[in-house]
Amino acid sequence: MDDSPLAVLAVLAVSALAVGALIVLNRFIGGWQDIRFEDTGLPSQRLEEDVVGFRPGEGVIAANGLAALVMEEGEARLGLVLARANRCVTRVMRPGEIARLEADGARFHIHFNDFTLPRVTVDLDDASAQGWGERMRRFVRQSDTQMQGEGHAPTS
Repeated sequence: MDDSPLAVLAVLAVSALAVGALIVLNRFIGGWQDIRFEDTGLPSQRLEEDVVGFRPGEGVIAANGLAALVMEEGEARLGLVLARANRCVTRVMRPGEIARLEADGARFHIHFNDFTLPRVTVDLDDASAQGWGERMRRFVRQSDTQMQGEGHAPTS
């Protein structure tokens, strides 16, 4: 094979086009479909599969269908499921594991002291926002000290 820069560039270009064509073809035939939650069935199933001993109870879907909150039976833990393209990200919270909860009407900003998932925004419909806001507040860490910000030690 010719090792000239033009030949190498041609091989790279053809390879990139072939990979791009495979991605488009896979998307076109339904190989990757973005997840949107229509009800709490899929989020509940994912929590049962991902979290040992989690038994889903009542749940609510975000207005955009990209997030779900599912309360465990007995209300000991709160499950959060996020739709990320064609995958689900699950997280279970126990009391005190939410660092801060901010409410802006039916929009909730959930802050965690976690590098991998520091903040999540969940938009609920107006009818369920108040009840689920009260439920989430039970999982907020109660602290007498003022925090300086995400990931920082308490101030004195």
